[in-house]
Amino acid sequence: MFSLEIYCPQLGMLVEFSYCISMNENLPCRIIVGCWRNRMDIIKYLKENYTDEDLKKIFESPPKNRLQRIVETIEKEKKTEE
Repeated sequence: MFSLEIYCPQLGMLVEFSYCISMNENLPCRIIVGCWRNRMDIIKYLKENYTDEDLKKIFESPPKNRLQRIVETIEKEKKTEE
């Protein structure tokens, strides 16, 4: 895949493209277009690699707030420990 890194405004650190396309329940981050548009043809990439249904999930569903993301992360960690 890509070995490109970019500064993530949500995390406040450098992340790889592979993270950006998988961090949202194995779908791309909802702000991926804004972050990557100056580095690659991100629209073309998304259209070629994701279904219309996936794209709707990414861009049309309301974003989770910080508390929801924290609770989900804790729940995932608990399942991993079991």
